[in-house]
Amino acid sequence: MLDKKDVQWWTLEAEKHPEAAIDLIRMLADRLAFLDRQNEELRGELIALRRKQRGDPSNDVEALQQRIQALEQALRQGKTGQRLLVYARDRIEVNQPVDNADDIRRELPGDVALLLTEATAKLLIITDESQAFNVSLTDLPVPSDGPAMLGNPRNVAAIIDQAAFERCRFLVLLSRRGYVYSLLVGTVNQVARRQEKLIRNLIPGDPVVTAAPSYNADLVAVSQKGRWTRFPEKAIAGAGSLVMELPKGDELAGIAPLRGETNLTFLSADGKAFVRPSADLTPRKAPGTSVGMPFKGQTMLGVTAADELIILTRRGRLFTVRTAELPYKAHTESGAPLPGLAANDSVLAWFAR
Repeated sequence: MLDKKDVQWWTLEAEKHPEAAIDLIRMLADRLAFLDRQNEELRGELIALRRKQRGDPSNDVEALQQRIQALEQALRQGKTGQRLLVYARDRIEVNQPVDNADDIRRELPGDVALLLTEATAKLLIITDESQAFNVSLTDLPVPSDGPAMLGNPRNVAAIIDQAAFERCRFLVLLSRRGYVYSLLVGTVNQVARRQEKLIRNLIPGDPVVTAAPSYNADLVAVSQKGRWTRFPEKAIAGAGSLVMELPKGDELAGIAPLRGETNLTFLSADGKAFVRPSADLTPRKAPGTSVGMPFKGQTMLGVTAADELIILTRRGRLFTVRTAELPYKAHTESGAPLPGLAANDSVLAWFAR
């Protein structure tokens, strides 16, 4: 929330830059509208919790019962265990048990994403227009000879295991031009039940490209050319904020929500890992500006705060990297090659957990 120091800062900025006073007022109005919406959503969650304590039925209980039923059915059918999902915006390339993952061994297209989840998982699908859907993993097609095409939902930007929301109360969406949006999971669930859009006023020609569960703490982002920034998620405007201004020829490569101070792993296109303590990356007060360029000369694929990465290579190989076990060289300027990545292969996609 805003306090006296915040008000003083806005007043001083308006006095120092009278020519930008109108823009400052708009920014402040966006921030107040965002906080007001969060307050109403949190109030709704509090009312739902109080009703649950009084013994009223809740959607959470119904959802849990459905998950138990699905698990019992899977146990009877012998379909327990984790499954590997490799998907693109219009198709499913792989949908199979993890035990059979080595059978992928074929060239894969470069536009895919990766999800590792339980066979009974409930999923959240978000399209490039920010439309949200609740589905089960069992609802998705299983490819046989070649990829299985998706009908509806179409133009998939991200598929997320809803179990992640047991730890995260927020969701961030990232657009192609580098705008970030933050939403409460309660709102996401309501919109997904109606199969509506999460963002009603997306910038034309700037679709959603990915989404991730978050903690309403700090976000760290990296660009393809190695620029980075860190800022509080709560500083994102209600209508979305540009993560950082980038020069022509550079664009955002990835964004990582932080739960607390930890080690960050940055991945490069040539298969190297760079480990940096998040505490060394001083946060800015708001998004919009890059802070530095520690990976100059590298082409970056993204950043994660996860302890474990599941790496999928272009040739269809799948292997696990535990970030705590990366060699010391990963902590240096030159980085360390990913253990398990062949010299004639490259990283295609990864799943962080």
